[in-house]
Amino acid sequence: MRIGILTFHWATNYGAILQCYALQEYLRDQGHDVEIINYKPRHFDFWAKYVRRPWLLKDFRKDLIARKKESKLVQFRSKYLNMTKRYYSAEEMNKAQLHYDIVISGSDQVLNSSFTLYGENKPTSAYYLQAFPKSHRIGYAVSFGCNKYPDIALGYAKQWINYFDKIGVREQTGLHILDSMGFNGIKQIVPDPTLLRGKALFKNIKIEQHNRTNYICAYILRKHIELPYNNVVYIDDFNNPLSMEQWLDTIIRSKYLVTNSYHGMIVAILNHVPFAVLADASHMNDRFYSLLGRVGLTNRILNKESDISKLEHTPIDWHSVDEELSKFKQIGADILNV
Repeated sequence: MRIGILTFHWATNYGAILQCYALQEYLRDQGHDVEIINYKPRHFDFWAKYVRRPWLLKDFRKDLIARKKESKLVQFRSKYLNMTKRYYSAEEMNKAQLHYDIVISGSDQVLNSSFTLYGENKPTSAYYLQAFPKSHRIGYAVSFGCNKYPDIALGYAKQWINYFDKIGVREQTGLHILDSMGFNGIKQIVPDPTLLRGKALFKNIKIEQHNRTNYICAYILRKHIELPYNNVVYIDDFNNPLSMEQWLDTIIRSKYLVTNSYHGMIVAILNHVPFAVLADASHMNDRFYSLLGRVGLTNRILNKESDISKLEHTPIDWHSVDEELSKFKQIGADILNV
């Protein structure tokens, strides 16, 4: 079948791109013809946001680092993602009359309230797949980025949510949010696309290997922390950014990962790297609990940085983890099967 994927593949974020690649490759393994629908509203381009919101210039230095990161990630997209021409709006996609047997929205926070309300500088149904009325429409591993959907956004979501035939969500709270939206189709908690192929996810990526050994990796988003160790490699928003291939290598070859990143954690799990998750009180942690609860690893979630050293030498039963992930993957396969 011919399948289109609509997701945040354009985000300057390792996990957003990796999950898109993972879903594409999983569906290709099943024998499907797969395209990434290259939808990205113009105001998400680097310079465009300053035109409407000049006060954001205060973050210009941080944005320059993100610009360097984007210049490396665009190479991965070009090499590994089968993308269409670019579309700037849901209206453009609608006029193009793109034909797919199945269109998939997700994974990632494609249905977050911010994008629903302001994704095109106005409310938009783009990721609710209104533009594809002749296709079977699936939400896969979608996240709402909150525990309760805001009332204003909920008014729009209720109008659009039943364009979907079925929806797989990433977190337990997602099921409750779907109920609040009045969704009438099949719904289920499913694994993130990066879990669908297991370690085989990395087999066709030419990972760049480095010469460092016996180090701890700290991959922390939105802030910088100092770990009480001598041999630490930091990946964050303040240091020289890595390519996707370098990012994967730095996590995979570490002896211990400390992170607040969902997809960083998944890369560690798939490669049996011991890890600790630093819970961030300002962001939703249900995605961590939903996955780690399923594989018996909620003890890897820490609320205090001072507890990091306690988990470094705490063993993980990887055989049990792999068995539980195998069962979980079947649930994802069932949702994607039509």
